[in-house]
Amino acid sequence: MKIEVLASSSTGNSTYVEIGNIKFLIDVGMSFSYIREKLFYLDVTPDQIDFIIITHAHNDHVRSLHTFARVYNTKVYIGKDTYNEYPKKEFLKNYEFIDEIDYIMGISVKSIPISHDKKGFGYIFEYNNKTLAYITDTGMIHSKYHEYFDNKNVYLIESNHDVTMEMNGTKDEMTKIRNVGDEGHLSNEQCAMYLSHFIGNNTKYVMLMHLSEHDNTRALAFEANNKIIKNDIKLYISKPDNVSEIIEI
Repeated sequence: MKIEVLASSSTGNSTYVEIGNIKFLIDVGMSFSYIREKLFYLDVTPDQIDFIIITHAHNDHVRSLHTFARVYNTKVYIGKDTYNEYPKKEFLKNYEFIDEIDYIMGISVKSIPISHDKKGFGYIFEYNNKTLAYITDTGMIHSKYHEYFDNKNVYLIESNHDVTMEMNGTKDEMTKIRNVGDEGHLSNEQCAMYLSHFIGNNTKYVMLMHLSEHDNTRALAFEANNKIIKNDIKLYISKPDNVSEIIEI
């Protein structure tokens, strides 16, 4: 299993995953030219992508979806609610609802509902006893789903904002309240709290995702989460405009 975050921030998100001979993207929220450039950097061409799996319908997660669908007819796995909220659904001809399936090309996929102002999912992937948990754009992770996140090899998890910076920032009050609420985004401290419950002996990597450009810093996100990270776990932070460190297990 190989994972590289192509970009992750409030302006755009896309992650490349390679499992055996299977290549797929989680979200395509950057411009198509950007994603193509970063795939070429990884020696992958867009037509080699077997499928795209979508978390939710905010533009920073679906910006290039219509291009992949129109130009390459790339298979898309998308939630029913997300499909209904997606404004360019007429371009999607080759898709399946992720709500109804448990496996994609032999990869086990568990869909975990996010708590956000758009309906959507986080995902847990498993193949040959290797596991990846992906959860961003959620104000909370409901306790009834915690067991699914236990002791995974890799976590790609949101550490969006520092609460003090968020509340003292320049956004309007409604946006601030939304961002720190149960249907907004995980703060650094919330991310660390969840990780403290989830990580285990099998955990090798944690990648902090979707950092706010204005209401967080890499240093604050690292400090908050590094407190609970065990010495044998590598802690990385995704980048808003470049490819992350490679994760390979």
